[in-house]
Amino acid sequence: MSQQDIQIIRESVLGSDLSESECAALAAITSHRSLTKNEVLFEEGSRDDQLYVLINGKIDVIKSAGTKEETTMATLKPGALAGELSFIDGEAHSMTLRSRNDSEVIILHRAEFEKLIESQPLVVYHVMRAILRASHKLQRELNARFMEMNRFVTNQYM
Repeated sequence: MSQQDIQIIRESVLGSDLSESECAALAAITSHRSLTKNEVLFEEGSRDDQLYVLINGKIDVIKSAGTKEETTMATLKPGALAGELSFIDGEAHSMTLRSRNDSEVIILHRAEFEKLIESQPLVVYHVMRAILRASHKLQRELNARFMEMNRFVTNQYM
């Protein structure tokens, strides 16, 4: 673990409520992954036990339409979380994530994270709270998009 790893955690959404030593504890159990342009981080329907934090680059969130057609639902930017719901509940990913350009993520594995419950319970609490905040933010954004789309459709047919 390097000082740079600690700083990356500190500046990420996960580190917003963590002290320097708590960031170090979390950084000690993370790994990095580099992605090239168009590389898939994970596929819709796949399962893993990992939480991803985008450090740099951009990653498209893609939903399959059941055919070869795909829809880009969003584009993640540095600082964004990915795979947070599957990390928590173990269910399959609901979308595919593909790197739009060269990107790098921090990876937190659930089994390693759960080991912190005994030794660093506040770290676990603060990270889970950060995940919930990120999920609420996403939910608010989706609600705003839905309302905007609803107004557009309503205005078109009224």
